[in-house]
Amino acid sequence: MDLLLHDFMSGDTEDLLRGKTLQIYWYLLTHGSSGIREIQKELKIPSPSTVSYHINKLVQAELVIQSEKTGKYLVKSEVKEGIMGLYIKIGRKMIPRMLLYLSFFSIGSLLSILIILFKGNITPVEFLFLLFSLSAAGIFIYETYKMWNMKPL
Repeated sequence: MDLLLHDFMSGDTEDLLRGKTLQIYWYLLTHGSSGIREIQKELKIPSPSTVSYHINKLVQAELVIQSEKTGKYLVKSEVKEGIMGLYIKIGRKMIPRMLLYLSFFSIGSLLSILIILFKGNITPVEFLFLLFSLSAAGIFIYETYKMWNMKPL
């Protein structure tokens, strides 16, 4: 059995999804089916044979298939480990998971501020909740920014 295929049958896709292979996989996730020349042009890869090499690795790992009708490549299965586990796919967009947590704590902070303003005074418990939610939102802003900059494309 091919060593490369054996490695991925055991679930180790993290080693596969690095560098250009990760960029091509990400591109297919976010752009849908694409041909080798289209991928080459969009990712500014010098040679179509380089794209073909990385596509073949993804095909062997059963992450990508080639459409029989169009000859273009498309994602067969989505990876949820390694760097890919840090993102959620919504439509064709890849959104950092931290953005969801940031939204939760930002809404909590906003609601807390609105309640305090509506009441006109603040209790110690409300102050602690506001401090906690603002701190958490600040941390998630930082983490979301870092993750956004980690995106392969």
